[in-house]
Amino acid sequence: MAKKFGKFLLVTAALGAAAAGAYYYLQGKDRSVDDDFDDDDDFDNFDDDLEDDETEKETDRNYVDLDLDKSEEFKEGLDAAKAEASDKVVGAVKETVEQASDAVKQAADKAEVKVEEFFDDDDSDGSMDAM
Repeated sequence: MAKKFGKFLLVTAALGAAAAGAYYYLQGKDRSVDDDFDDDDDFDNFDDDLEDDETEKETDRNYVDLDLDKSEEFKEGLDAAKAEASDKVVGAVKETVEQASDAVKQAADKAEVKVEEFFDDDDSDGSMDAM
């Protein structure tokens, strides 16, 4: 009896899934057909607008004369500023490295003193812990 009931549930679930799949497929099929027709409703011709804009742009153009002397002066000033900035950066980096080096040396000296104290065999209380 349990085998028949299990088969009945399996067949019912499979038929329900097939029916639901067919329903959703048919619903989605109608939507995709409707969406394709909406794209053709745009009848505005934008080519006319482009032709009008081009004629206006041709009459409104302003030309700029190139002054090569000013650009050379600007380039030289830029190179000088670049060199000055790089010198400042190099100086700041050197100073920072020196400070870091001094700090590391001080920390190493403090650590060395602590290590020596830790491994010092002489106990001041006279106990034999170190031996």
